[in-house]
Amino acid sequence: MLGLEHPESLASYGGDALIVASRAEIDRVVGELDATDRWLCEQIELQNFLDDPERRLRLSLELPPIIDRLRLVRQACIAAADSYFVGELHISAELREQPALDIQKIATGFAGLGSIVGALTETKVTAQLQAEIIGIAPPNSIHELGLRLAETGQVADGWIRIEKFGSRFVVYIPGTQDWSPFTGKNPFDLTSDFSAISKTGFAGSERGVALAMKQAGISATSDVLFVGHSQGGIVAANLATGYANSRVLTFGAPLGQVANRLKAETLSLEHEADLVPEIDLRPNPLTTNWVTVTDRLDSANPIAQHEMRGYLQTSAELDRAAETPNNHSMVKFKNEISGFAGDGPGAGQWFKLTRD
Repeated sequence: MLGLEHPESLASYGGDALIVASRAEIDRVVGELDATDRWLCEQIELQNFLDDPERRLRLSLELPPIIDRLRLVRQACIAAADSYFVGELHISAELREQPALDIQKIATGFAGLGSIVGALTETKVTAQLQAEIIGIAPPNSIHELGLRLAETGQVADGWIRIEKFGSRFVVYIPGTQDWSPFTGKNPFDLTSDFSAISKTGFAGSERGVALAMKQAGISATSDVLFVGHSQGGIVAANLATGYANSRVLTFGAPLGQVANRLKAETLSLEHEADLVPEIDLRPNPLTTNWVTVTDRLDSANPIAQHEMRGYLQTSAELDRAAETPNNHSMVKFKNEISGFAGDGPGAGQWFKLTRD
């Protein structure tokens, strides 16, 4: 459900069918259910048994399960309304409290200004196959997907990882590795940060990942799971808009700028005190294809709030979250993405992306 508190410190919103009734209409339905409940209970009260006792006796046997079902429906209506409107209030509050700035235009302006002084300049990018591994086990949890993403970012600068399981592919895209405003060899740089936000298909890192995917045999109709952290999450979302059968898993990524175009099933993990998911100045949307999971990480260090180390803790907590009537969508998305690769062994390829 939307906007619900879960065990530990997890909360989530999104992923459910849209509720089109107003809160007043849902409250009216709940009132009707209450009235029906009371009327049915009156039919089997002791004083009424003198009036046709045989029929009253049959009613006393048949009505309790019906009344129980009505009460479950009533509770479900209240839970659905509370969940939806809490999520709606969460988003509307963020929109009210934050300035109405167009982050795409800002990023484009910075990139243009930077190019004038020789900084933030996009270049041609190449992708070269570095290694192949066969017989790898499929990732079967959000935590395992996060571990492989973290490993990808630590192997070497500019490297990405693509795994194939049957006809399905998993693409791991790390976050920013070079923070210099002057463009160097590694496309996972500050230049790509601005470019990825300003326009889909423009960032060097995004173009490099697309080249590697083509070499790996991924087409526009392939089943692909994009897994990305920070800048890698932006790149993952941008790329997913061009793949009809894609899914997206992100850690600490600002994705509000693609909200209207991202149709893939998306699971976004964010820390409440991580500033990076907030730089687009927009909350993630309240839609059926997107679940946002937030967590309170126990650290006062803003860098720790954004690091994959912290998100690995959150991913493990998410994997442990059991389904309840109030978090069906979160668990559904978690299970579908965890099981994306299937059960059989696969093969992995490592690519190095380089700016010319």
